[in-house]
Amino acid sequence: MADNTTPQQQIARSIVDILATRRDEILNLWIKERLDSEDFRDELISKKELRQQSRRIVDMLAEAIRDSKTGDFDDAAFSDLRAFLNEISHQRAVKGYTPLENATYILSLRNVMIPLFAEEFEGNADALVRAMNDFTRLLDKMGLVMVENYIRSREEIIRQQRADMLELSTPVIKVWDKILTLPIIGTLDSRRAQMMMEALLQKIVDTGSIIAILDITGVRTMDTLVANHLIKTVTAARLMGARCILTGVSPAIAQTMVQLGIDLTQITTRAQMADGIKLALEMIGRAVVPSRLFQAIVSDGAKDGSHTTAHYSAQEMSTAENKERKQG
Repeated sequence: MADNTTPQQQIARSIVDILATRRDEILNLWIKERLDSEDFRDELISKKELRQQSRRIVDMLAEAIRDSKTGDFDDAAFSDLRAFLNEISHQRAVKGYTPLENATYILSLRNVMIPLFAEEFEGNADALVRAMNDFTRLLDKMGLVMVENYIRSREEIIRQQRADMLELSTPVIKVWDKILTLPIIGTLDSRRAQMMMEALLQKIVDTGSIIAILDITGVRTMDTLVANHLIKTVTAARLMGARCILTGVSPAIAQTMVQLGIDLTQITTRAQMADGIKLALEMIGRAVVPSRLFQAIVSDGAKDGSHTTAHYSAQEMSTAENKERKQG
């Protein structure tokens, strides 16, 4: 009975036979080639895991070539192999592989297969050239899949990291009952300012706070855009029933705001966050008293049997100290 297979199909069959019958030899040579290469990093993948991945690739490649009618990597027969390549390239992107390391892993299989093809097609140069071309074309497309999915995975990781950084860059901290603080570090753009405002307003609702301290110690430059974002945040907080205190205004930023004509007269400001926290405590009926003074008051109150009097005396003395300090 005549063999109706085309030369292309015969070459594909020969490649499948080599991948199947000499699989262990191919794996040993491929693993050794990877371990001996300069770009292999054993801290990213164990030898056992590398062998398991390589075995699956060789088996799936042989199966796909056998089932494919066209021998083209876009054929449906290669769908499982493409999915597996996407999976391991994503894992490698997460682990910190470079694009070159990702592509070199697949392309290095060609160096392993060249001697085996030379043995299989000895004396038939045309078949050898065709087999090498077909196999190299498949490896090139496999390497391209690895690189493309690696780039997509890295972009996803970068987007997630950016989102995490934005969330971390707008931490709303409860420092006392009904008092919140929002340290602002770096440059404010529209997106970050919106997230900052939403986080602050939500925290005001969740905690029932009435004072919010916005600290701009970490803001390097102040321009009209940043000032407008701050004003909008303060206005929104006021609508939610909370007053804002702006702290960390450096001399350079103060001069810049004056030069730009930015009006912050409606916002209470303090030079340092400590001053803002102290003011916030006073606004909710609390006072900061030196420990020695407080102990003396409590001691005197205990002698008189009046702790309530001592409590109010502490507030009055703290207020008196503040007045004296301002006058001085």
